[in-house]
Amino acid sequence: MDPSLHKAIMEDDYYQVRASKDQLLMQLTPNKNTVLHMAAQYGKILCLEESIELCPSLLLQVNSIGETPLHIAAREGNYWAVKALIDGAKAIQGEVESLVGVVKEMLRMTNKRKNTPLHEAMRTNFPMLVRLLLTEDPEYPYEANAAGETPLYLAAERGFEGVVVEILETCKAPLDKGPNNRTALHAAVLSNTSGTTAKILERLPALIREGDQRGWTPLHWAAHFNFMWRVRQLLNFDRSVAYIKDNEGMAAIHVAACNGAIFAIKEIISHCPDCDELVDNKNRNALHMAVNCKQKEAAECILKHCPYSNLINEEDEDGNTPLHMLASSCQHIPALIKHPKLDMKALNKQNLTALDIIPPDTFKRFATAEIRNWEEQLTEEDKSEIHRATGSHLIVATLIATVTFAAGFTLPGGFSGNEGPDQGMAILIKKAAFQAFVIFDTIANLLSISAVFLYFIMAINYAPERLFYYFGYAALLTMSSVAAMVVAFVTGMYAVLSHSLGLAIAICVIGCSFFIPYFYHVRKLFK
Repeated sequence: MDPSLHKAIMEDDYYQVRASKDQLLMQLTPNKNTVLHMAAQYGKILCLEESIELCPSLLLQVNSIGETPLHIAAREGNYWAVKALIDGAKAIQGEVESLVGVVKEMLRMTNKRKNTPLHEAMRTNFPMLVRLLLTEDPEYPYEANAAGETPLYLAAERGFEGVVVEILETCKAPLDKGPNNRTALHAAVLSNTSGTTAKILERLPALIREGDQRGWTPLHWAAHFNFMWRVRQLLNFDRSVAYIKDNEGMAAIHVAACNGAIFAIKEIISHCPDCDELVDNKNRNALHMAVNCKQKEAAECILKHCPYSNLINEEDEDGNTPLHMLASSCQHIPALIKHPKLDMKALNKQNLTALDIIPPDTFKRFATAEIRNWEEQLTEEDKSEIHRATGSHLIVATLIATVTFAAGFTLPGGFSGNEGPDQGMAILIKKAAFQAFVIFDTIANLLSISAVFLYFIMAINYAPERLFYYFGYAALLTMSSVAAMVVAFVTGMYAVLSHSLGLAIAICVIGCSFFIPYFYHVRKLFK
């Protein structure tokens, strides 16, 4: 294109355009845009009107991707440029025989992507522009483009409520299809816009029951993404859609369960309490789906909101109950395992109970998972509390190590002072009680020293992700050393008091009474 003409268009200098009258058809950009394309793109109304008057055929001339000037003006959302193009076409269609019906032809022309100007206008949220285009040709249905999108679908997908209203109110037979056989209502729900969804439901109520390529209705998609308000809106309009199944026999509650959509599950059960009876093509209920997809919270939600249902013991096509699936997937869902209606002895079609199919390393996996989950939930305040507790534990472990070490060299009964091979040896060495004292004193000493070592490691090699491991093992070692030290004390006292049997037994009973509160608290701690 001539630089001077290009500059004139950018400055809306229609005199220069008029001066180039004989060259307008030949002046093209590399993308084959004419002066009218450029004027439409940049909203240069004076040049646009002058170009139409001088060369009306430019109205239908396309660029390299099949776009007319009206396509470009609509895509740019330039209302006045679109109006000028339509008004200019109206003015000349009665004067030029070859341009009779040019307005409708412009509106219906498609580019290489099969987009009409109305398709292009959907890129902008401009209801007045849409009304302008539709008013000129309200009977035309505006079919889908190359991507399978109709104008109504595009507007709904973008959540343009005003544009959707204009299409529904102006177009006499609007098509609503989109890609993968979705409808405009699918698009409105996926955009999670209340107004758009409401308008489409009001004008095209049948769309609520239409499924896409997978058989998913709008409710399936709302449940999939846990759009609680859309689920509620759809169910308030027609609760029966909760019972519609997709190509695999899955209803919306199955989809919600499989994706852990807690809010969607609550809404569906609230509107349709009996939907827990629905099963898919493999005879799996919603609880099967939640467990199979490892959605712990979804499973707990279903059990909580369906307390009287027999979901927990229902079998799929292989005879597996939700418990069988839980066992094979190495999950831990306490609400399911502790459910009062649970049948632990239920057999599948292979005559196996859930316990029969639990992998051998399940306990280890559970323990590791629970520890990791606990670590992730630790706050800085929790970590500070652990460090403060570590200081107290360290004092206890150090004290036990010191006492048991000293007891090892100040043995009960003393040492032999007589000359001979036994000189310096423990006097009570042959007594069983004394031997037990030495063994348990050694155990207590080693356990406490090991605990001190772990606390030392925590101090010099602090790693948040290992904090719980070190603290837990060190605390366990310290508690064990306390028990071993008490046993050492009791056996030592018995060794030196064995000649007074009554007193020795009394000491043993009193000493061993320590283990009553000890085992009570240990059991409570590990329960």
